[in-house]
Amino acid sequence: MIRTLVLPLLGVIGFGTLLWHLSHTHETLPEQTPPVAPVRRQFSGAVAGAGVIEPRSESIQLCAEVPGIVSEVAVGEGQAIAAGDVVLRLEDRWKRAELEVRQAALEAAELDLAKLRGLPRPEDLPPSAARVRGAEAAAETQRDQLSRAEDLHRQKVVTEQEVIQRRMAFDAAQATLEEAQAEDARLRSGAWERDVVIAAAAVEQARASVDLAQVEVERLVVRAPVAGTILRVDVRPGEFVGTPPGKPLVVLGDTSRLHVRVSIDEHDLPRFIPGAPGVGYVRGDSEHPVRLAFVRAVPTIEPKRNLSGDSAERVDTRVLQVLFEIVSEPEAGTDAPRALFVGQQLDVQIDSAAR
Repeated sequence: MIRTLVLPLLGVIGFGTLLWHLSHTHETLPEQTPPVAPVRRQFSGAVAGAGVIEPRSESIQLCAEVPGIVSEVAVGEGQAIAAGDVVLRLEDRWKRAELEVRQAALEAAELDLAKLRGLPRPEDLPPSAARVRGAEAAAETQRDQLSRAEDLHRQKVVTEQEVIQRRMAFDAAQATLEEAQAEDARLRSGAWERDVVIAAAAVEQARASVDLAQVEVERLVVRAPVAGTILRVDVRPGEFVGTPPGKPLVVLGDTSRLHVRVSIDEHDLPRFIPGAPGVGYVRGDSEHPVRLAFVRAVPTIEPKRNLSGDSAERVDTRVLQVLFEIVSEPEAGTDAPRALFVGQQLDVQIDSAAR
């Protein structure tokens, strides 16, 4: 009898104790609010997409054309540079030495050409003229002696043998005179035309060699192709750089006007209207919209770049990339435009009802 009454009573007491414990120990959690308010809808009809801020010129990745040791990095991150400014230099001592050798060879070739074009030398003319006059005098002397010998031979005073010797001496003197006259004429006519042409060709060859050496030196200098701002520097003096593809040393971009590259899902393309304006919200800030003006749409649809690193990964979603320009507006309470940075992500809404 006691057992049949005690056991149900103990059960009722235990159940009541459990209810009391639950009612006094249960804590009501406070209402949770998101750390960042969600983005408000700006248009009655909108196409949403994820955007990334980029320079107007896009990010230009500068690399070294040839491998070598970096001797100078002439820029720093955030520095504004003009087109053609030096960004970095590689070690170029041996190339400059080769350039100096070729410049010396060019100078020697130009001097040889100038020497040929400057012939005859003024100081060479008087000796040549004197040799001609001497040969003329010698020939005239031999002519006179021959004439006298012939007269004496007719008078039977000298033999015919002596007359023959005088005639041969005159012929030799005459040949010497003709040689002197020919040498004088050649000297006065200057350099041979073909020698001048050959020397001029040698100058052009040496000049081309110098130009080639200058190009080799210039290849060791990396210059800015456009005016812009240095966005990133990934190299230091003394480091060896090679030429592997896809390894930029310096990233440059024209940040005078910023663009936003928005990826629109292909399923939303029927509602997308080219030329429609948009607004963007920087990640973490849903209170201050950024006005966007349509620039252009990339004419090809590409697979969405949202990679996980899995070797068997598949990308099924395709997107259209659309470029918008950020319309600068003063930040609230200031006269300066809001600070935005290249690479920052935006949640973009595009007006799909605009016409």
